[in-house]
Amino acid sequence: MKSIFPVFFWAFLTILFLGGTDVRSAVKEMPPSQYFPIYDYQNDWLVYSSHYKNYVPYSQEINEDTRFVSLYIDLVKNRKYALLLKTESESYLFLEGALQNKITVNQWQKINIDSLYKIYRKDELLLTIYGSPGITDKNLLLCNEKKTSEDGIIENTRSSFINIKPISFTPFGNFAAISLLIILILNAWIFNLNPLSFLRLINPFEFFNNDPRDQLSKINKAYSNTIIFFVVIIAMLMSFVVIYFSASNLNIFSLSTILSEKTNTLQIMRDFFILSILFFVLIYFKYICMVLAGNMLNLDKQVDIIFIKLVQSSYLFYVLVFLLVLMMSTNHINLTTETRPYALLPFVFFYLGRFIVLYLVTKPPGSLINLYLFSYLCVIEIIPLIVSAKFAL
Repeated sequence: MKSIFPVFFWAFLTILFLGGTDVRSAVKEMPPSQYFPIYDYQNDWLVYSSHYKNYVPYSQEINEDTRFVSLYIDLVKNRKYALLLKTESESYLFLEGALQNKITVNQWQKINIDSLYKIYRKDELLLTIYGSPGITDKNLLLCNEKKTSEDGIIENTRSSFINIKPISFTPFGNFAAISLLIILILNAWIFNLNPLSFLRLINPFEFFNNDPRDQLSKINKAYSNTIIFFVVIIAMLMSFVVIYFSASNLNIFSLSTILSEKTNTLQIMRDFFILSILFFVLIYFKYICMVLAGNMLNLDKQVDIIFIKLVQSSYLFYVLVFLLVLMMSTNHINLTTETRPYALLPFVFFYLGRFIVLYLVTKPPGSLINLYLFSYLCVIEIIPLIVSAKFAL
């Protein structure tokens, strides 16, 4: 009886050894030496079922005559990796149902997953191969490309330590984050202070409202807290845009002469607050000129309507420009030499369009004296239009 146990023991070891050999031989093809295989898609192939109206797992017994085989590639989880595709017969590659190319027989074709994600902007991508029936002649591997150093030595792809590198922040990026926080706080403060006026001022349809019984100037004056805070925000938005243009070597109003070298965040914040105070004073200087002209022509109410519409339109426009510039700066998109002459064209169109709309909305019909007043009040409005056109053209 004891002699039976050694026989069973050696038989068990033999079966285990042979099974392990079969498992290792399951890898059909090894990729080129510069690629490290991570995952084999051999067991993930799918076929389309007309019965279920969906893709189902491939079955060798049922789908052995199928010439189309597909699978889903996760583009989000597999960023920074590459797909290596190889077929032993003439085949064609389809991505999302669109023909890409003919696959060269017995040659590895590299497909960069980062490139696929940038093109398709999807979490998953349907990859389809059309060729000979079955999947035995098709190989698809997820691989990591080994990078070589300058000496030609292959860098170690797996490290004993987790290499965590801190995100590098630029001085302008820090300034953009701080200024965004300040502007958001001011907007929240205005909303809590007077939510009704805030919602009406950020409503673009209110700009075209010419109903004399429902004007914003009846509940808001140029010196009210809500309008003052709106002017402060506009001044900050304008300052942010000017600093961005200055960093892109676009000198507006020769303001670079009073700006610092922008070597750190504190210097940029100093320039930001100086420009904000300067623009705030200039906006209310415009209002003073409008009040003086309105007193001479006895049209004070018209002045308040025009000024509030100026504040409202400037806020909406510069918020959009601020968000665009913030998106460009966070993605490290700078103005090139070719695009720099056209950067101020949106400002030209804005000031010109606002000048025309303000006249159509605010002028009483048949009032010639109001036409003279409006022309005088908008002289300062035309000045930035002329300056913007000078830099843009």
